[in-house]
Amino acid sequence: MAENNNNSSQKCVLLVDDNPVNRKVGKVLMEQFQLDCDVAASGQEALQALAEKNYAVILMDCVMPDMDGFETTMAIRKLERLKGSYTPIIACTAKCMAGDIQRCIAAGMDDFIPKPIDKELLRVKLNHWAKTEVVQQSQVLHKMTSGSTAVEVDETPTDMAELEEFFGAEELYSILDTFLQTSEQKLDGMRYCIKERRYELVVDLAHELKGASASIGAKDLSRLSLQLEQAAGAREWREMQSVLERVEVAFEKLQIFIQDYLRAHSAKVHTTVRQDAWGQ
Repeated sequence: MAENNNNSSQKCVLLVDDNPVNRKVGKVLMEQFQLDCDVAASGQEALQALAEKNYAVILMDCVMPDMDGFETTMAIRKLERLKGSYTPIIACTAKCMAGDIQRCIAAGMDDFIPKPIDKELLRVKLNHWAKTEVVQQSQVLHKMTSGSTAVEVDETPTDMAELEEFFGAEELYSILDTFLQTSEQKLDGMRYCIKERRYELVVDLAHELKGASASIGAKDLSRLSLQLEQAAGAREWREMQSVLERVEVAFEKLQIFIQDYLRAHSAKVHTTVRQDAWGQ
């Protein structure tokens, strides 16, 4: 059975680990962060705890007997799709190789932290995933990537009407502007890192581009970024070069589409301002 507290789940963390020492250390750290903490010694206990209570964040040990952290995470995501809920999951792993990180993401985890756990890094991670907007964007990402595996691409790079409804027009304008700037920087970084065969950095940059693209509904670019991330994790240099070319084409198409939207948005704002001025 999971050891449950009766406090509010809004600031409660679920720590899933089969090692009793790790569970005790984790609870002490949560107390120092002034967070409530429930613990589960197995994947089954974690699922039972989630059936009874909502959590702000889950810290998931990757290596456990019977049902490991990857299987547990996939089971949690399946249940959440039925319930319409979402909980950030941070993998706790002794390995941080590109392939291990990719496996965490593929299972449905949102982030990872290496063991032994660094207290300050854990604090940063928990603060990051406590932000509502961060959780919402990650939920959108998983929703987009957990459905059909078909690779057909829509005629339009993303659905602006749906994004406006989700984020609001003004917030979306700022998000898209930031997306274009940061994505160009990531592409420049990937070109350099692929040339230098710095695989780990390509994995990180492709992963960031995948998440950012999915957050604005750019399914094609998100899918290609995932392929690039996988190719870099497998150190397939020629495949990386090939996929990067497709990523660049998809980004250029999306960039034009977004810029047209931003120009239309700007013209609409200016028209409204002029109308208001005449009205005065």
